[in-house]
Amino acid sequence: MAAETKNRYSDAELDEFRVLINEKIKKAKEQLELIESAYKNDSNNGTDDTSPTFKAFDEGSEVMSKETASQLAIRQ
Repeated sequence: MAAETKNRYSDAELDEFRVLINEKIKKAKEQLELIESAYKNDSNNGTDDTSPTFKAFDEGSEVMSKETASQLAIRQ
């Protein structure tokens, strides 16, 4: 068995990786903020969540959308 030598990444390569990772973190944080905003429903002043309505399908779809958003937020 030949001993494998491990080469060190150059400083330029490490800087490139750092930039890529920071960009991905920034995008992930932006997506997380968007998902949290959609989940909290804080972007409007409507009465959708307080008025007594009988929109079972719309409410079910909204709950499913919030559940999906929360699952995505957990992964972030």
